[in-house]
Amino acid sequence: MNKHIKGIDGLRALAVIAVILYHLSSNFLPGGFTGVDVFFVISGYVVASSLYNRKPSSTNEYFWDFYSRRFFRIYPALLFCLVTCCIVVVLFIPQFFVSRMINETALYAFFGVSNFSLAFNNDSYFSPSTDFNPFVHTWSLGVEEQFYLIYPFVMYFWLKQKYKNAIYFLFAASFIATIYYSLTHTNYAYYLLTSRLWELAAGAILLKWHVSLTGKNNLIKVSSSASLYLGFLFILCGTIFSNKGQFPFPWALLPVVGTGLVINALVLGKPHNLISSLLASTSLQHLGKLSYSLYLWHWPIFSFFRWSYGLQSMLEMFLAITITYILSLISFYGVEKTFQKIGRTKKINSQIKVFASLATIFLTTAVTYKGLSTQGWNSLSVTTNETVWSPYTSIRTTKDSPLILSDRTLYVLGDSHAGAYSKMLRQLANDTGINIKLMSKGGCGVANLREPVLLPGNPCLNKLEKWIEEIKSTAKPDDIIFLASLKTYRFVNQNSIFPANIEEKLANQFNDKAIADRKLALNESLTIIQSLRQITPYIIIDAPKPIYNYIAFRCADWYTQDNPICGAGYEFDREFMEKYRQTTTSSLETIKQQYPNVSVWDPLPALCSTTKCSLFKNNKPLYFDSDHLSGYGNQVIYPSFKQHFENYLKNFDMSATSR
Repeated sequence: MNKHIKGIDGLRALAVIAVILYHLSSNFLPGGFTGVDVFFVISGYVVASSLYNRKPSSTNEYFWDFYSRRFFRIYPALLFCLVTCCIVVVLFIPQFFVSRMINETALYAFFGVSNFSLAFNNDSYFSPSTDFNPFVHTWSLGVEEQFYLIYPFVMYFWLKQKYKNAIYFLFAASFIATIYYSLTHTNYAYYLLTSRLWELAAGAILLKWHVSLTGKNNLIKVSSSASLYLGFLFILCGTIFSNKGQFPFPWALLPVVGTGLVINALVLGKPHNLISSLLASTSLQHLGKLSYSLYLWHWPIFSFFRWSYGLQSMLEMFLAITITYILSLISFYGVEKTFQKIGRTKKINSQIKVFASLATIFLTTAVTYKGLSTQGWNSLSVTTNETVWSPYTSIRTTKDSPLILSDRTLYVLGDSHAGAYSKMLRQLANDTGINIKLMSKGGCGVANLREPVLLPGNPCLNKLEKWIEEIKSTAKPDDIIFLASLKTYRFVNQNSIFPANIEEKLANQFNDKAIADRKLALNESLTIIQSLRQITPYIIIDAPKPIYNYIAFRCADWYTQDNPICGAGYEFDREFMEKYRQTTTSSLETIKQQYPNVSVWDPLPALCSTTKCSLFKNNKPLYFDSDHLSGYGNQVIYPSFKQHFENYLKNFDMSATSR
């Protein structure tokens, strides 16, 4: 078999161009992510060809030689990219829960298992949050590296004329898995080897077929041009029309089959036509050789642009691509080629190369892990001042006040906004002695009054049932329940690119769906309150906080000031905010009418002046994003909450005594 086919480098170039265009903007090439599937088939074919061309003289030599070559091919450029990007993360990326996934993905990528970290995360590959994680793209490298652990054994037994059909079994099992996961768990389908192995196996099976044709007369050459055109058409259709909601199955079939047809034509037919000339062109050959480094660098560069200046204008895109290309040249010529020469030298035993590679990976990972842990004091971002920015930091404990509530417990139920009251709640526990039991899960906005969440199949339903069972088994009749959640319709979330259209957001509250959802949410809240009143009559619910069209932690630093998301929205007239939240405050009035003993605490007066609601007070952020309170915000609202809490208990207890 041919060891190098120029057209395959051209195909690599087209694949990486498709991926880069898609990651710049999905509007450029809606299915450009299928370029990765083209890479998988090429890798399966090339690795199988490499193993076939090095028939084993001994078992040890066969495996050690393969793994040493893979280490020296993949890891030098990968480590260079990972370490460099981790340094940028430490220096510039804000430290919040949205950035914690970044560090985890990076560390997993050192060992080729970042795809596991991403698969078991709630966000999909197509979620906006992935655009801000510089290491998401390493999932595909993880899939390939895991394939490399398996396939040498498959190829070895085939060459030894044993278990010759193993690759067909793996292909079939993986193809069944991709159908199943595409219907049931899209993250597993997208990220895991189990549902991607069939694509790599397709390339390996094609190599086996080509080997079987060696020395035989066949008609492949007659149809090579048709095969090339058809394969190219399949790949093109995949990059344009692939439905990310139905991926990998069935849409991955287009790039996989198309790539197989193109490779088949290039290897057996050697056609001479427009497409073959394009694939063999100097420019595509150049980009094909750079394709690995281009793939490594484009995503983190794009991600860093989104964190800082933004990646919307043509100038920003041009700069991002230029930086990617320059770093790819450095990576290819300075790192890849250098270490490939070392990897090919016969002076160093293959086993030594493997163990040296493993030692380097472990050492580099350990150093990087230590470096990431220093982000709190090495970062250039002002958000590392946790006292101001984080609602989860500890407080200075005092024993000056009598612990009058030490025999009672405050159960706090809600979504991430309940968790963002953490600092305030700890201060209350310190000042009164009350025990705090925080039960919070992102997205589980119990009594949020905007939309129902306790629906069949929603994990919040099971979560609330567990919470209530726990309260039933532990709560006393004089304990208190605090229902805390986001009750205002968001303008933007943490991953938004542009500020929202305010008037449009206001108008959307009155469309048919929003009205119907609020009605369902109100009925759901009334049912929850009725259930909780069987446990304790003491129930507090928070009123809607102000929200903003501005993401504080993404706009806090000098190098983020020009980001489009920072363009507007950190201040509103209080009158407008009162109007904006009216749809949910009216639902609170209904709750109060039905359950007069339920207390409503309104944080808005503490967060706004008489005329303005601003995200900042005394030049400090009240929120760390657009709607979650910061550490400073917790300090500002604490007196209001403490006074409301104590007055509620006092009045309630006095009322109960008089009865």
